[in-house]
Amino acid sequence: MREPKRPKQASSRRAISAAYYGVFHLLTGETAGLLLRGTKARPLRTALARAFSHSEMAAASKSFGSGTMIDILARSVGTASVPTDLRIVAAAFINLQKARHEADYDLATSVSRQDARDLIGRARAAFQAWQRVKGTQEAIAYRVALLCHQRLKQR
Repeated sequence: MREPKRPKQASSRRAISAAYYGVFHLLTGETAGLLLRGTKARPLRTALARAFSHSEMAAASKSFGSGTMIDILARSVGTASVPTDLRIVAAAFINLQKARHEADYDLATSVSRQDARDLIGRARAAFQAWQRVKGTQEAIAYRVALLCHQRLKQR
């Protein structure tokens, strides 16, 4: 935040938005990188990362954040349970998305410095948790769900 002692509303709101988009871009970049590897695929990775839907990602994150994954993914990875670190990432995505919507669109509500700091901390915790869990089958299933959760749910 630009004014660390008494931030203006705009700075607190911007910080919340940046925290959300940090996690959003982490997940879209990691997913695109999982599906399209190598230097020749870089333009395709960029295009794929831009194709993610915030609402699709929210639906997948609600499922994973609650500790369960949809049946088709659970069967594919051999478990329906979601590791704690992955739950942290998914729950942070949901909370940060909600906070960003409020910060960007509900100007009647004041955003405190502490709220912004807490949400930034939540984003940092999500980044750390992601580093610990990203190589697991459950995290791969989460990345697939981020892209097409609703269609997989119909199967």
